[in-house]
Amino acid sequence: MTEPRTRVRTLLTVVRQSAKVMVEDLVARLHAAGYTDITAAHQSVFENIDPDGTRLTVLAERAGITHQSMGELVRTLERDGYLERRSDPTDRRARVIALTKKGRALVRVAVAESSGINVSWHRALQAAGHDVNLKALLETALDSQPTRTKR
Repeated sequence: MTEPRTRVRTLLTVVRQSAKVMVEDLVARLHAAGYTDITAAHQSVFENIDPDGTRLTVLAERAGITHQSMGELVRTLERDGYLERRSDPTDRRARVIALTKKGRALVRVAVAESSGINVSWHRALQAAGHDVNLKALLETALDSQPTRTKR
């Protein structure tokens, strides 16, 4: 009789699943803070936008999604008052996507809640006998990768 085959969980799978759980936790915390129109998909905008604004093409490239997909996310967040389009100060013909006052407030809450998520994951690792700063460890590995993979 053959042994049942088990699914292989690669490092890539574990990292993606962990990120998904963290983003879902963040979205739940943002909903509890009153930002009920935010979804997990919006994370790709907020994690890639610069404080002074970012061109749509750059947002899409950083997020690893199509220009059209990023455009749809941005339009939704514009409609909901989190983002606005402004003239690019370096090229008046171009436009940048920038946070509004409401968008900046959301980012402040998200950063604070992300710290709480970091703490809960660190405690879970400690409870499992691993006293490691997972973020620092992954940043070290990420920073050692070839430039083409950095965002």
